[in-house]
Amino acid sequence: MIPHDPGAFTQGLEIRCGYLWESTGIYGQSTFRKTDLQTGEVLDLLRLPDSVFAEGFTFLDDSTVCLLSWRENTAFVLNPWTMEIEEELYLNTEGWGICNAGEYLVQSDGTAILRFRDPVNFSICDSISVTLNGQPQFYLNELEYLDGQIIANQWGTSRILFINPENGHVERFINLGSVVPASGGVLNGIASGEDGILYCTGKNWPVTLILDNL
Repeated sequence: MIPHDPGAFTQGLEIRCGYLWESTGIYGQSTFRKTDLQTGEVLDLLRLPDSVFAEGFTFLDDSTVCLLSWRENTAFVLNPWTMEIEEELYLNTEGWGICNAGEYLVQSDGTAILRFRDPVNFSICDSISVTLNGQPQFYLNELEYLDGQIIANQWGTSRILFINPENGHVERFINLGSVVPASGGVLNGIASGEDGILYCTGKNWPVTLILDNL
């Protein structure tokens, strides 16, 4: 386990260039953070405007991040090293989670639909409906891409879904209900490390969990 700021209303989590990066939400409190991968210490921080409820994010490359907002119809392109916003993009849906799948970005909006966006101009290229045993899976939230699968938190649950990007089928899921800290809110935030290890945290959690053998 890694210590985690219990005041952080976590929206997104990612490992890049040896750091653990995090976005946090709430109007008037939204941030994008660089943290120490071993200690959880916040090393640098960007405060978003009070009118923005920050959501998930993904790295486009080592020096460019795309950060979603919830209901503001805006995605922010920012430099994680200078903590400066460089561009604003129009988002024609609510923003929940986003991940980089190489040829495209995958974005969730709280429904059972995942949208594939062009990483250059952010236009929608395709979409899939996510199902488990034929049933739509709603409240898809923070996303990660690992080994050809889309991994999704499911808001309001302790489940992480492993989704086939070709057809939207949930091929398996894990339930972290038994390891959720007694303090803190719902599970939200998944980052992939080396050898398939996942780093998972939640809203206002005091720790980030390190999971292997998944």
